[in-house]
Amino acid sequence: MPAGVPMLALLLAAAALAPDYEQLIAYDTVQVAPGVTAFMPRRTDTAIVSGNSIAVFGDDGVLVVDSGHFPEATRRMIAQIRKVTKKPVRWLVNTYWHSDHNHGNRLYQQAFPGMAIIGTEATRKNFDQPFLKDEMKKMNEQAEQVKALLAGGKDRAGKPLSDARKAYFSEALHELEIVGPDFTTSAGVPPELTFSDRLRLHLGGRDAEVLFLGRGNTAGDTLVWLPDQKILMTGDLVVYPAPFAFGSFFSEWGPTLRKAIALKPATIVPGHGPVMHDTSYLELVAEAADEVSAKVKALAQQGLSLDEARAKLDVDDIREKFARGDEMLRAKFDGLFLGPGVPRAYREAKEGPLQDEN
Repeated sequence: MPAGVPMLALLLAAAALAPDYEQLIAYDTVQVAPGVTAFMPRRTDTAIVSGNSIAVFGDDGVLVVDSGHFPEATRRMIAQIRKVTKKPVRWLVNTYWHSDHNHGNRLYQQAFPGMAIIGTEATRKNFDQPFLKDEMKKMNEQAEQVKALLAGGKDRAGKPLSDARKAYFSEALHELEIVGPDFTTSAGVPPELTFSDRLRLHLGGRDAEVLFLGRGNTAGDTLVWLPDQKILMTGDLVVYPAPFAFGSFFSEWGPTLRKAIALKPATIVPGHGPVMHDTSYLELVAEAADEVSAKVKALAQQGLSLDEARAKLDVDDIREKFARGDEMLRAKFDGLFLGPGVPRAYREAKEGPLQDEN
């Protein structure tokens, strides 16, 4: 990238890269069950991601679970919903506050006036995060960080970048350049209807339960449960192929997941990744959270610093259950789960239950 070229100029110039953007926003329409359609991003190896979005059709209206990240993809989802039914989207549940699940909120609000956006109070409060208020500014900052990593040839821990990781970071920088023009056309809008533990929605001919079973991936993780069909939508409490641990609550994550497992779902739609038909992966994520929490706590109680604890932490066995011998899956586990998660687990060991997601 030429030195001194303003990022804004690159973002505006990227408008001509429509084919690349088309690939980035592409999704598959998956019929999960009669009346339940999931819009699932086709690419899961990208740096800028979008969460799965689900439409549940009732006789009186439609429930949407998460509105996606890329505005053009959200517009296409809305168009597909309108082809299926003349009934409006009456409810939009945000499973949590990260923008890859709610950047399309404004588009749904514009398309369906009177629609209720639903989430936990914790999720609503987190919409005040600076990142959500100016996502493009944060993306520009991330672009500079990525350029610095590539220029230095090392990751943040000072380890040389492998060719695979160099390729990943280069692709990440390219994605940051091409998303800008469309991102300004929508924005996350906070939930206006909040709940504590359980909210039952009557869609007409079917009911949906909006649940908060406890903290895990965030302080306000929301699940949606269709009891008649035993379909569970988890948000980022469950992410495949490696869990996201940004701002997570490690000592609580496993117990919360086990409450979800106790529902005995027949079908699970995670926040990212394919539809699942058993709870084995949920059990693996719970096991990983418990193991990291317990081992980091033991190291902290020995008086080790965070850096010392991180260096001594041995989770090779659980890492390989996720990675299955794949280098990039190991990198995802380390970067998305251990990297942000170990400091959270260490703080829990020292401070007790955390009250922030920083």
